[in-house]
Amino acid sequence: MTARRGQAALEFLTTYAWAFLVIMITLGALYYFGIFDFSKYIPEKCLFPSQFSCIDFSLQQDSISLKLANNAGESLSVTSVEITNDASPPVSCTAPSVPLSWASGTALDINFTSCSGGGLLPRERFDARARILYYAPATASHPTHQISGKISGRVLSP
Repeated sequence: MTARRGQAALEFLTTYAWAFLVIMITLGALYYFGIFDFSKYIPEKCLFPSQFSCIDFSLQQDSISLKLANNAGESLSVTSVEITNDASPPVSCTAPSVPLSWASGTALDINFTSCSGGGLLPRERFDARARILYYAPATASHPTHQISGKISGRVLSP
């Protein structure tokens, strides 16, 4: 009688082991085909402090474009624009020539060209940080201010 209980227990474990194996193979196949890629459900975003609002942005394999609005309430002169990320090596782009004059309440297109490295791959998620140095020409001593923003989205395929 003990032998029959052992056999029943072994058959029980074997049956459920096969079921577990089938479930694991199914989950592996779903993962392989990208069903569990949750990054494609995360929205694209462009965040800057209130002085500059991000109107639009575009991520290409070899360029990054930003369109920012000047909400500072006065005209600005941009002295430096940089973009980087946490990849190794970080993204390296040719920044637009500076200084840039930026009237109050207007939009400015900032285009980084000849980008390389940094994980800027087609159809992949890309996160970057932009840093802008500027001053207000109307202010007598021209103190320089720094502002940073974040960009996150999918790189468009060529």
